[in-house]
Amino acid sequence: MNTFLLIAIIVLAVAVAVLFLMVLALAREIGRVQVRLGPLGARMMDTGPKIEQAGPSFRGLTDQLGREVGVGGHRDKPQLLLFTAPSCSTCKSLLPGIKAMARAEKDLDIVIVSDGTAEEHRDFLAGSGIGAELSYVDARDVGIAYQVGTTPYGVILDEHGKIRSKGLCNHMAQVESLLNALESGTPSLQHLHEAAKTRAAAGV
Repeated sequence: MNTFLLIAIIVLAVAVAVLFLMVLALAREIGRVQVRLGPLGARMMDTGPKIEQAGPSFRGLTDQLGREVGVGGHRDKPQLLLFTAPSCSTCKSLLPGIKAMARAEKDLDIVIVSDGTAEEHRDFLAGSGIGAELSYVDARDVGIAYQVGTTPYGVILDEHGKIRSKGLCNHMAQVESLLNALESGTPSLQHLHEAAKTRAAAGV
């Protein structure tokens, strides 16, 4: 009986070890797939003003340095609106990349649009390191007009104030996908997928 129990324990231990190695191998393969695929583009939500429509415009907003800021409308260069919230940890993690983007993309106007209390904004700005390269505005009305339900959310407007791309931006790669959409003329991966399905249905 003792011999039988010993054999059973050994068999179970070997089985557990094999399963553990299989899980490690599977995790490694998943990591490889993620590296090959890269981050997905910003996930567009089907709410608010549509792609190719003129986005709501606002004038007379004031940023963290007291500068007057405009949203939408005709301007000299495209505009990225990044909707955030003081309590959003993901928004805070994007700030280093957004600041680097603002320094690198001289032909892009970046405005961080937030909503909260005056104290929340003070605390957020105190630890954000946001300088003159970015405009940070407390503008709840802008978020309502664009029907932003969650943050961080990005919207790209062209020089004429038309929406070229928009979507959730949990990673810098997703923010950059909005800029790629502006350059390529394809608003999102969703649009590419829908276009591919349409062509397949048409037999093209």
